[in-house]
Amino acid sequence: MSEIPHQFTADDSTFIDGIERILMGSSRRYRRRELSEHAGVDPEETRRVWRALGFVNSREGDVAFSDTDLRALRAAMSLTATHDLDVDTLLGLARALGRTTDRLAMWQTQLVADMISQRQDAPPEGKELAKATARTMADLADDLEPIMNYVWRRNLSVALSRLLADAQPESHLGVVRTVGFADLVSFTRLARSLSESDLAALVTRFEAMASDIVSEHSGAVVKMVGDEVLFSHQDPAGASRIARALKEASETDDVIPRMRVGLSTGRVLARLGDIYGTTVNRAARLTNAAEAGQILIDETTADALRHDPQSTLRAHEALDLAGIGTSPTWVLL
Repeated sequence: MSEIPHQFTADDSTFIDGIERILMGSSRRYRRRELSEHAGVDPEETRRVWRALGFVNSREGDVAFSDTDLRALRAAMSLTATHDLDVDTLLGLARALGRTTDRLAMWQTQLVADMISQRQDAPPEGKELAKATARTMADLADDLEPIMNYVWRRNLSVALSRLLADAQPESHLGVVRTVGFADLVSFTRLARSLSESDLAALVTRFEAMASDIVSEHSGAVVKMVGDEVLFSHQDPAGASRIARALKEASETDDVIPRMRVGLSTGRVLARLGDIYGTTVNRAARLTNAAEAGQILIDETTADALRHDPQSTLRAHEALDLAGIGTSPTWVLL
């Protein structure tokens, strides 16, 4: 692990430069054109890759790049020849990496900042807390990196397994999934009454609970947005177990409000780490129509669950779902 030099605390810019040297392993020494020349890459290609990774393009005269950036650029551009990737695919891979790791870095940093702020000897809020967090994260990075690489490879293995299981004739657009939305009832009103720290604790607790339950039942968390989780499952019975577990967990939790859930089964289009299509829209509309503590499901999901010994269904009135039309619905008990 790296030793964090405490003398960087005297000046903000010096401190930031010091943390960056620890994380990146080298200091900035190249302007954008110099980086391109050393990498043997057209300057415009350098700019496109840098932008795809989610980084701000530097001005022409700024010394903004290090030897680590140079090695990364060479490695990225070599993918087009080594693995026969076209430039658009390379930029897409870079964009996926940039967006994912940007959120990951912010999430991890906030977790560590919260931990430090709750200690008995916590530094004052503001710059001192930020600097303590920066030192801890920089010290943690080398040990965290191999775990992150392992998790990515494990998730890649799961994604490839799903790809093979979903293989369909070319005439079939998308893949079949049971899609679920679950949201916290009256979250907006509750959020107005909570302090920032209590609201952060609620959102963190909800995210942890939802992620654990979806993973436990072999589903996939597509995304979480504040008070809502979007998940999917290859099997309607598996999705129904997730829905019931989420509802039951919210009913016994002292912090998290009750949930309502909508399930829909059909083809979805998976792109950019998200899913799209009528099936997703129907699940969202069903969630909006559900009452607190209720799970509403569409006809296709109900048909699939009729012979599931763990599922009990009750007929519900047909609903006129915005943008979709009249849809027969059932309550999953």
